[in-house]
Amino acid sequence: MAELLVNVKGTRIHYLNNDLSEKPRIVMFHGARFNAETWNQVGTLTRLKEAGIPGIAVDFPGYGKSERGRWGDLGEFIGDLLEEMGLGEAVLLGPSMGGHAVLSYAVKRGKFSGLILIGAVGVDEFEKDLGKLNGKPILLIWGSKDTVSPLSNAKKIMERVSSAKLEIIGNQHACYLDEPKKFNDTIVKFMNDLKWSPS
Repeated sequence: MAELLVNVKGTRIHYLNNDLSEKPRIVMFHGARFNAETWNQVGTLTRLKEAGIPGIAVDFPGYGKSERGRWGDLGEFIGDLLEEMGLGEAVLLGPSMGGHAVLSYAVKRGKFSGLILIGAVGVDEFEKDLGKLNGKPILLIWGSKDTVSPLSNAKKIMERVSSAKLEIIGNQHACYLDEPKKFNDTIVKFMNDLKWSPS
């Protein structure tokens, strides 16, 4: 995987690219205890590459190899990053804290092709705005025994967003560590099922 830097509002942000030359179709973020390298270790970047799907994994400001920056809201950072990289129509993936950031961006800015939320935390904050996501392809992945973000969070999203689908994978909050192959195959299927229009 290629390690690259992009300058976002004067802050150097580190990301991994899965070595496919086209514009990334999926941008992957991470949880509070993890970083971009997680998606290399779990094999997600490689599995996407095997399927011919260009993707990147990004270190949030102050995590991994990214500089800290001045963002108070990671959702705002996602918007600035996507604008800088010209990726307004990508699929956004976020687990836990990253899922909260992706949700924040999605309900406020709304430019994306699909969302993959994995045990997203803080869903209650966006309850009144979740309806804005209706009609967009949304994949929810939760561990069956997630004690950090209970399954009720996924159900709240499904009650308000008819286009959201739920997959139960593994047990723990970081469910991709329990069943990485099933997790990666589920991501690839979701990506392949999307209808892509030329940009």
